[in-house]
Amino acid sequence: MDIAYLNGKFLPADEIKISPDDRGFLFADGIYEVVRWYEGGFFDMDGHLIRMKRSMREIRIEWPEADEFPAIAGELIIQNSLLNLPALVYIQVTRGVARRSHSFPSPPVPPTVYAFARGFNPDPDMIVKGIKTILKKDIRWSRCDIKSVSLLPNILSFQDAVEAGTLECIFERDGMITECAHSNVFFVKDGVLYTHPESDNILSGISRKNVIQIAKHEGIVVKEEAVSVKELQMMEEAFITNTSFEVAPVISINNNLVGNGKAGPLTLRLRNLFRNETMKLKK
Repeated sequence: MDIAYLNGKFLPADEIKISPDDRGFLFADGIYEVVRWYEGGFFDMDGHLIRMKRSMREIRIEWPEADEFPAIAGELIIQNSLLNLPALVYIQVTRGVARRSHSFPSPPVPPTVYAFARGFNPDPDMIVKGIKTILKKDIRWSRCDIKSVSLLPNILSFQDAVEAGTLECIFERDGMITECAHSNVFFVKDGVLYTHPESDNILSGISRKNVIQIAKHEGIVVKEEAVSVKELQMMEEAFITNTSFEVAPVISINNNLVGNGKAGPLTLRLRNLFRNETMKLKK
């Protein structure tokens, strides 16, 4: 029986009920976070907690117990018998239950806090061979730095990618590459690593941050500069980063090969270095 968390209680998942008047349901008025468990520890839980609290602050949701998230996540791992398995923990915080109105509830109501854990085991052989992607206009709102539950543009774009037989949709805005439907994206040219700088137009990915730190530690030149669509054909390598895939080579964009159409050497080096960091968490 799966155990989930709702507003201070650990309950059987099939017993959890959330009001239809919850603002997360009515307005997508909430934020979320996903952290990965590596059979012994969470990867960069501090980074996830900082980002979660920032997202809440940006949309003015108050959850005084936010610092309890690591303990909640750990308990979900235990209660779902996931200690020795790879897993993900998802948490969502909404503005709470109130009569439908565009303005915030007055007086404020308690937030709705929901979390669950599930086993997760991506196919490393599939990932390391590289993924195909599509390129589409970035139709999202102008505050992509907030990890909002309002993901309809991402969903529609990602579905287009699935229907095209690919695994991700890369976004372009005003001719410049931003990020992907649920990943950050990097490019390599002449041994230099390029990725869009932190701004309102991208989410500051936890995997992104750690890959940049690893690269700099290894003496790899990192330029947080946006790559233009016109420059894509000159890029020798590309890869995406996210909590699920870690570092995944990109071998094509809109059926156009990236480099020689195979995972590049710098990409594979960074993937292995990233994996080395996660292996330290395993018991």
